[in-house]
Amino acid sequence: MLISYSHRFIFVHIYKVAGSSVRRALGEYAHDPNRLLANRLLRRLGMRITLPFHRCKEFPVHMQARDIREELPPKVYDRFYKFAFVRNPWDWQVSLYYFMLQNTWHFQHKLVGSVSGFDEYMEWRVTEDKHLQKDFVTDENGIQIVDFVGRYERLSKDFLHVCRALNIRASLPHVNKSSHGDYRSYYNDRTKRMVEEHFGEDIEFFGYTFDE
Repeated sequence: MLISYSHRFIFVHIYKVAGSSVRRALGEYAHDPNRLLANRLLRRLGMRITLPFHRCKEFPVHMQARDIREELPPKVYDRFYKFAFVRNPWDWQVSLYYFMLQNTWHFQHKLVGSVSGFDEYMEWRVTEDKHLQKDFVTDENGIQIVDFVGRYERLSKDFLHVCRALNIRASLPHVNKSSHGDYRSYYNDRTKRMVEEHFGEDIEFFGYTFDE
């Protein structure tokens, strides 16, 4: 996640949906980690903490909105502008596969490199490590609890929408790019149906189709 107390926003970072680019673009508005460190030192020395406790916490990068809401005071979560970006589930899986395969530092690089190809990767994904984008932006009842969900497929337009809502100017770089072709070329009928079955909630909730 990325949080700004000066511009009152919370970015819910779903992995491989241009989140690193958004973080880079909005980083100058985000909560200052140096102040976080200073307050840690003050706390260890038994001195007065100058920031509220929730401002002194480190949050995971890929944190679901429901968990963020639990960690923040209601007046912060409810009043801040909360947004995320999602991606076509078929495209998402191709991007995840090649990102993990091409980056040796990724904690699942060796695991993904050990499979025979994308088809076997999909078998592993749906049986061993399935996650839904929907879970990042909804509560336990499946109700959306963020203000805006943009789409990777219209990233520039939707990021501009966010900037206008926050009354800021920011340029969106392209970082953490994985190299691969058109996602549709990696699927056969079987793997296409696997995504449709196992990520059906995302497909229905966000209104995606295979060819979008």
